[in-house]
Amino acid sequence: MQEVASAAGQISGASLHLNEKSKETKEVVLDVCRSLLDTDEAMNELKRQNATMGQHILELIQHTSQINEINALIHEIVSQTSLLALNASIEAAHAGEYGRGFSVVASQIKKLAEQSADAVKRSTGMVEQIEGGVKQVVEAVDREKQSVERSVSEMAVNKQRMDAIFMKITEVDELVSRTATASSEQTIHMNGSTAMLKDVVNSVNETINSVDETLALANKQREQVRKLDRVRVNLGRSSAALSTAVERIGIKRSGSTEAVNISGVQQWLSGAAADPELAALVEAAHERKLTAMLASRTEVEAIWSNRGDGSFIFSLPEAGLLNAKNREWWRRAIAGQPFHSEVYVSAISKQLCVTVAVPIRDGGGQVIGVIGADMSVR
Repeated sequence: MQEVASAAGQISGASLHLNEKSKETKEVVLDVCRSLLDTDEAMNELKRQNATMGQHILELIQHTSQINEINALIHEIVSQTSLLALNASIEAAHAGEYGRGFSVVASQIKKLAEQSADAVKRSTGMVEQIEGGVKQVVEAVDREKQSVERSVSEMAVNKQRMDAIFMKITEVDELVSRTATASSEQTIHMNGSTAMLKDVVNSVNETINSVDETLALANKQREQVRKLDRVRVNLGRSSAALSTAVERIGIKRSGSTEAVNISGVQQWLSGAAADPELAALVEAAHERKLTAMLASRTEVEAIWSNRGDGSFIFSLPEAGLLNAKNREWWRRAIAGQPFHSEVYVSAISKQLCVTVAVPIRDGGGQVIGVIGADMSVR
């Protein structure tokens, strides 16, 4: 859930960042739209200027055509003048001496006509060159006009596209704003949900711990049931054997504790109880220590240790009961007093024995358990 809350926080931060970028994008698109409007106006102005220039070129073409017509007219006049000069020269020759002066004038007129013809030819050539240049200009202007018209058309299309983009950006900006608001609300709800889920998780953990404790108690109870079953079997066997032994021995209780060094056994057990390793009440340590003690003395029939609640830490041989809190030797020893019983028939060896028990104390002198042994009476 913490990962979800963290992700929600990241989403909220990303939404705010996206909202800022969306607004910046909107401003950029607005600037582009303004620029496109300026460009569109400039392209329209260029189109108008191109149209004006085309009109001026048409007027120039018309003027050039008029010049060509005037040159043609002048050329016609020059041709007629030359013809008239030729005719005048012929007539002057027929007139003889009287027409000599007129012949000179006719020659001059002819020269002027020829010079005028040359001038008209040069003028016509220049006009033709101008017409050629004008044609090239016209073609260039036409191409430019077509380019301008395409640019104007494309600009109109781009303007429409930018208008559409601006509308979409406006919609996106509105959606992003709503997303940012929703993300902030989601973060608030997620934080609340996370807190509630933590409580739920804590409750679940407590439940799991309770279940674990219950399972541990159930396992312990099953183990105790198994021990009870073994105790039942052992008690059945011991009861039959004990009856036989009593009949064989012929007494219920016989003998004397004088045959056992009670004081020495109590000191032996008290020395073991003072061992810090046994004071820890750890089963492995008790098993190791008590097994060695049993092997060290042949008169020891059984040895065991108990906790403060009467349960057995370790017993060798295995105890015939689960809890010793109802036994006199445990009650006396757990009260802090050394204990020894009267002579009785052991349920283990079916021989006469004495039970000796002493308290186990912690470092502060507090009684925390019991250590005991069954000593055979020879």
